[in-house]
Amino acid sequence: MKVNANQLIEIGALANKGTSKSVNQENTTTVQNSDLKLAADTYHGSKEQILDPTYSRPIVVGEAQQLIEEPEQTSARLNEAYHQLYFNGDMYKAADELAGQYNQFMSELASSDPQLAQKDWAFSVDEEGAIKVSGQLSADQISYLEDKLNANEKLVQLANDVKDNFLKYTELERGPSEQGTSEYWGKYDVNSENFSQIIDMRSLMTEQIKEDEVSARIGNNLNMFGFIENMSEQLSAKAQATYAA
Repeated sequence: MKVNANQLIEIGALANKGTSKSVNQENTTTVQNSDLKLAADTYHGSKEQILDPTYSRPIVVGEAQQLIEEPEQTSARLNEAYHQLYFNGDMYKAADELAGQYNQFMSELASSDPQLAQKDWAFSVDEEGAIKVSGQLSADQISYLEDKLNANEKLVQLANDVKDNFLKYTELERGPSEQGTSEYWGKYDVNSENFSQIIDMRSLMTEQIKEDEVSARIGNNLNMFGFIENMSEQLSAKAQATYAA
C-alpha cells in the first residue's frame, strides 16, 4: 500500500466517522447492522421499499451474540492507531531518533571501513530483540556489523521501539476480535517472528530530511511522509495481506 499525504488526511477522517458495532461470531447466523430498519409490511411492486425509521433495533437470527465494543470505542481505537502509525506518533518518533544514531554509526563506519559503508546491506530486529544484518556480505562482514550495531545500546533500544510500536498499533487497528481486519497496515501479517524478514530498517533510515524540505520538518532527521511511504512499499512487497478487510 502506498500512502501519500492526502491518504493520511483521509485516514484521519475515517476515524471520526461512526462505525458499526463489532460482534463475535458464535456458530450462529446473524445479521447485525445498526443502520438497518424493518420495512413496513406493504407491497411496493417494483419500487424500492422505504425503510421505517421508527424501528432501529438490530436484526438477530438465532442466538444473541456477544458485543465486543461500542461504536464510540471503535472510533477512539482507530483514532489512536491511525495517529500512532501514520502521523507523528511513537513509532515515527522512535524512528526519527534512531536515524540520528544510525547517522553517527555510518559516519564512524565510513572512517574505519569506507568500502563496507558503501556496500548494499540491511538491518532489522529479530525475535530476540537483537539487530540482525543481511545482504550481499561475507559472514565476517555480517558478524562485524552485527557486533558494532548491537554494541550501541541506544540504537538497539530505538530499533526495538520502532518494531514494538508497529506491532502494537497494527494489532490495535485490527481490533479486539480474533477475526479483526484492516484496510491499511493492520491487514498485513507481520509479527515478532517475521518482522526482520519484512522490514529493512536501513532502508527506512534513507528517508532523510533534505535541507530544502522545510515543510516536512516534523522530526529532526526523517521525512515523515517518505518514511511512511517506504514502510508501505516494504509491506506491500514482502508481507501477506492476511487480515485485509
